[in-house]
Amino acid sequence: ETLGFAGDNFSRISGDAVKLAETQLFAWDAEKKTGIEGAVHMQADPSKAELMRKKVESRGMDLKERKRKAVLDRYGGEEYLDAAGGAASTTTTKNGKSVSFG
Repeated sequence: ETLGFAGDNFSRISGDAVKLAETQLFAWDAEKKTGIEGAVHMQADPSKAELMRKKVESRGMDLKERKRKAVLDRYGGEEYLDAAGGAASTTTTKNGKSVSFG
C-alpha cells in the first residue's frame, strides 16, 4: 500500500533538517548565555557551530555519567539498576503490590 501526499513538512522532519534545527537552537542559546551577539553563527560557520554543539553535548553526557558514578560510589545501589543503566523497572510497595515503571 502506498501513502498519499503527506505534505511538504513530512520530508523536512527527518534526517539533516532536524540536526540543522538543533544546531540553530544551540547557536541561539549560546548567544543568550554568553551575551555575545554572533558567538556561534550558524550561517557564517556551520561546521564550527556543529562541532561546538557536539562538544557541549559530549561534555554534558560526561558530566552526567560522572555524577551518576559519584552517587553510586558514595551510596551504592548499583545492583538495583537494570542492564540498560536506568532505574529498576518494577518495585514492590508497602502492601505487597508490584508496580512497574517505564
